[in-house]
Amino acid sequence: MALVAACAGPRPAPTETAGLTLLRPAELARVRCLLLAPIESASDVPLAAEAATRALEASVDPARTQVLPVVELRALLAGTPLELAEGVSGGTALELAELLGADGALYGAVEGRSRGRDPGLSVTLRLMLVPSRELVFAGSALITPAPTEPLEAAVRRSVVDLARGALDRLGAPGARGCFEKGRRETLHAAAVALRAAPPLAPPPAGDTPRAAIAGEPRSTRQRDMARRLAERGKLVLEEVAFAGRSAELARDVGLADLAVVLADSPTLTVRLSGYVDASGDPAADARLSLAMAQAAARRLVEQGIEAGRIGVAGRGGESPLVPNFTSRGRAANRRIEASSPR
Repeated sequence: MALVAACAGPRPAPTETAGLTLLRPAELARVRCLLLAPIESASDVPLAAEAATRALEASVDPARTQVLPVVELRALLAGTPLELAEGVSGGTALELAELLGADGALYGAVEGRSRGRDPGLSVTLRLMLVPSRELVFAGSALITPAPTEPLEAAVRRSVVDLARGALDRLGAPGARGCFEKGRRETLHAAAVALRAAPPLAPPPAGDTPRAAIAGEPRSTRQRDMARRLAERGKLVLEEVAFAGRSAELARDVGLADLAVVLADSPTLTVRLSGYVDASGDPAADARLSLAMAQAAARRLVEQGIEAGRIGVAGRGGESPLVPNFTSRGRAANRRIEASSPR
């Protein structure tokens, strides 16, 4: 609790509500689109976390705040390598909220035991803004059933009592739409693509880069690249991968395709942007992503493309395609995107 208070810095005193440790009404009013993550279970009551999640979902006033139903959130990733666990951690909740365009993420846990020596259950909740990750609500409360009250009912009552001060201060959505269909479709497609992706392997020993040949017959992928670059769009280069979290190319098929497109269109220029899975060191992420883009540019030059036609940029951990909570998700976010500046 002391750490929460220290991170928050000087703030107006919170509204007097039982169990609250932090409540920032002005910032809560900015939350119009809320991602409610399934509550984590760290107790000996199997259904307690699920009951807490359902109670929170039912307590959000739809006239003030739009929530993506948990069942729909799970369905987005069902059957993919990013399928959600029973409970979702704070880091995962924030990543999903950013990808889906939410203003904030509400997450928490039910902890403790209901039996044995010194039984005691508690619930903790956190609400953070997205993408700034400002903590605007934090609270914890003991779950103490009333006489004859079922434990699951006590969980529902306790979590709603704890969250009420924050939920009542969430902003009204007005005419703004939340959780746009396009964002949900993009996340689902990226998660499905991880399931279908072949295992990454370095090129066979002895392979040499093939030269780009002007007028070489184009594959469907090369034709699509040419069209999107001509329209000044951007695309993720498929089958371009690096050895772990490094700038060492492990697969470069997409760069070979791009070399063919550039050789066949001598006036076309391209910018290669590197992206990484975000770490706790943004400066290091930026350096690595730039090194990745530079490695990709060198490979194009090896394949016959003039260096003056290639620009590079390092974007660090910004704009992830999928959450980073699995190794395949992190690998997918380490990527090269191509765009045409003119």
